[in-house]
Amino acid sequence: MDNVPNDTSKSDLPVPTEMVQCLMEIGYVAIGRGFQSQATNIFQGIIAARPNSELPLIGLAVCKLNFGYVIEAAKILAEQALRLNPNSGIAKCFLAIAVKALGNEQEACDLMHNVCDDTTSDPVAKAMAESFLIGKDVSP
Repeated sequence: MDNVPNDTSKSDLPVPTEMVQCLMEIGYVAIGRGFQSQATNIFQGIIAARPNSELPLIGLAVCKLNFGYVIEAAKILAEQALRLNPNSGIAKCFLAIAVKALGNEQEACDLMHNVCDDTTSDPVAKAMAESFLIGKDVSP
């Protein structure tokens, strides 16, 4: 799936925002309950409904991370989610987690420092990055 920012050939389906938010929550609950295929299907459906948003891609990547598909998660985040929104602090945080799981602590810390240093970062992303960096001796 190749999502590109400002791709006018793809547009959001007429699905109410509240329904998309509810489906996102259900997807995360499915991950937590161990329902990998169901969670994957939910997030893929949301991606179809919101092809111009990085958020369902992040959900799919979290699903991949949770079930051990770290390389796939990193690719989704780096090649799709951050392509749609290069400033997504949440995408950067989850990419850092994937990168760390792949053995690159320095790159993971660099990503988290980037989120902390970005004055436009989402407060949740900043809190996530700060929490990750607590006690780390790796500096930017």
